[in-house]
This record gives sequence, C-alpha cells and structure tokens, in this order.
Amino acid sequence: MKNKILLLLKLPPPLTGATLINQYVTESELIKSCFEVKTIKISYKDSIDDKRIFSFRKICNIILTFIRLLKSLIFFRPLQIYFQVSPVGIAFFRDCLYIFLIKFFRKPIIYHLHGRGILEYTENFFLKTKIYKWAFRNSTVICLSNLLTYDIQNIYKGKPYILPNAITIHLTIKQIKKTSTINILFLSNIILSKGILDFLDAIELLFQSQTVKNDFRAYIVGKEVDLDRTKLNEHIIDRGLNNIVVYLGAKYDEDKYEIINKSNIFVHPTLNECFPLVLLEAMQSGLPVVSTYEGAIPEIIDDGITGFIVEKQNPQQIAEKLEILINNPELRKKMGEAGRKKFLENYTIDKFEENLVNVFNQILEKQ
Repeated sequence: MKNKILLLLKLPPPLTGATLINQYVTESELIKSCFEVKTIKISYKDSIDDKRIFSFRKICNIILTFIRLLKSLIFFRPLQIYFQVSPVGIAFFRDCLYIFLIKFFRKPIIYHLHGRGILEYTENFFLKTKIYKWAFRNSTVICLSNLLTYDIQNIYKGKPYILPNAITIHLTIKQIKKTSTINILFLSNIILSKGILDFLDAIELLFQSQTVKNDFRAYIVGKEVDLDRTKLNEHIIDRGLNNIVVYLGAKYDEDKYEIINKSNIFVHPTLNECFPLVLLEAMQSGLPVVSTYEGAIPEIIDDGITGFIVEKQNPQQIAEKLEILINNPELRKKMGEAGRKKFLENYTIDKFEENLVNVFNQILEKQ
C-alpha cells in the first residue's frame, strides 16, 4: 500500500515560478507512482497584478479550501501534508487557518518555501516570532538554496532540506543561426524590482562606450505591471535608445523560447528574488547570464564560468560585463556551454521530481 501525501498548493493562475513548480508537482507521474496523492488547490488571485488583500471571491475560496482540507484530513487521512506556505504578511496569517486545522489533527507538515522575508518580518516582533515558531514546530522545511536558509534561523531549529527549482527541457526548439549583431535580452514581468531601469541605464552606458567592437540590440520581453508600454517607451526614448532597445511585450511558450534562442546574452539585474526560473531558461538555451548578488542567484550562476554576478543597482558593472561578452565571442560560447551543462545536470524537472521523492521518503522513514 502506498503512503498517502496531501498536496496543499497554490496553482496557476497567476503563472509565477512558485505556481509553475507546484503544477509540476501535481502532474508528476513519478510522484504518483510512488505515493497515493491528493491535491487541494489554494486559489487567491487570477493575475500577478491583483493587489487586493480580501474580496468576496477570495473569502469564499478560503472557506471552501478549509472545508476541503477538513474532509481530506478525515477521510483521506494522509501521512504527510506538503504545503507551499506564504512566508510573510497577511498571506501567512491566512495560511495559518490551514496550519491550525492540520495541527489539530496532529498531521506532520512539509513546508516548501518559495519565498523569503521571514527573518526581517519577525525581527524585534515577539508575537510574530511566537506565531512562526508555533507554525514551524514539529515540521519539515524545504528551502530552494543553502543561501536562503538564513531566513528561518530564528524560528526553525531543524536542518532544512535543499531542493532547487527546475524547468522542463524544450527539445523542440530549433537552433537559429546567430547574426553579427549581438542580441541582449531582458525577460521578466515589467516590475521595477526586476531591475528594468538598471538594465536601460546599463544599455545607455554601453551605447555611449567607445570600446564596444560589435553592433548590439537590446530586447525587453515581459508583461506590463509597474510600467505600461507607454511609460517604458518613454524611459527608452529619454535615454536616446529608441533605435537600440525594443519592447516586444509578453511572450509565452514557444514564442518565448524562440526569442531566447535568437539572443546572445541574457541580463537579469533583479533587486528582489529567491530562485528565478528565467535563469534556468537562459542556461538551457546556452546563453551567458549577467545577474545580481541576490537570493539563490550566486548558487545558480557560477561567476566567471557560466556568466557574471554584479552588485544590485549598479548599471556601470552591468555595462562592463556586457561589453566583455559583446567583445569576446569565444567567451560567450564557453560560458553558454558551461551554463547548459550545469542546467542539464542540476535543474531539469526529472532531477527535481527524483529529489522530491527522495525527500518524501527520507521524511517518512523518520516517522
């Protein structure tokens, strides 16, 4: 008889790194073959730009999820609850409703943390710290990276498991011949914290440089969130980059991978991140990456080997690294190949599923 595991997960929409990984978990044939699995979908919002804390629909969804969880605890009777808990804010206290019910039935919880901010959120707040310690007591925690474990050091005394995120391999993407013009790609929702303005400032510095040996173009791909198309184009024109930078809008699936595959260099100057899946997409396509010292990025990108890591909010450093890559085609090729090799060895969905099954088995053996 298979061990029973209940998956309590936020699933798309909206399509984010965390919800995408959760979808992989629910659809995993390997996990289904090893365990008897039941999934409860937690649904709070339909789009990434929905900022409302509460609405009638959200309250109804909370109540319905609570009822489904109660029925599953009574009738399905899982040995473990795998829960992608919200790490901070109102969302965490909302999730505490489910945590209370699970603890009432004395069921062990596996928290898979896709976000961070707990350390800062609880610092110097006695009551918050007590609530977090209660929530994480007698639980198991999965972190995305060793670089992120510091965030729970004050509220969790166990040793967390480390399980990096992953993406599917897109074997259908055809290799497209690179042109003499170097294509630089920024791919992210157009959110200020993703470093879009630092990217534009770096491209402006690069455009003004007298030592760039090759022509280049910069492409921006992503959904309009903090900046709409008009505002973004104003920033481009103000910097005199209207003949250099092109905003292509949001692209998905094969259209997105076609753009990645036409690019030569990938830039992700993010200011606030945990484990960006977009870096894995770039590495899969053999692109050298320029990104920032943020979250798990220094663990994903090997500085000087698969790309370059720069300081946050430092367009000058971004421009310097881009110039090195533009002027050195062999270095671009070498870094891209190293990045693809690291991706295939560490960040495929097959590897992720295998690692998650191993984590589940190790936890069950300790019960």
